[in-house]
Amino acid sequence: MVSVRERAVAAGMSPERVTLHWENKVLLLDGEVVSDLDQPAPPGTRLAISGA
Repeated sequence: MVSVRERAVAAGMSPERVTLHWENKVLLLDGEVVSDLDQPAPPGTRLAISGA
């Protein structure tokens, strides 16, 4: 299964930027703050950055 990290990088974000957004608690999966970058992010879920 694809992880949040893999989905974000595939969407064009650098790994460093993904980590930065996660550390700042603004990376969301289906409206919930991502608690683990390796958590599953299956097709059909929505990955977003809060405030963007």
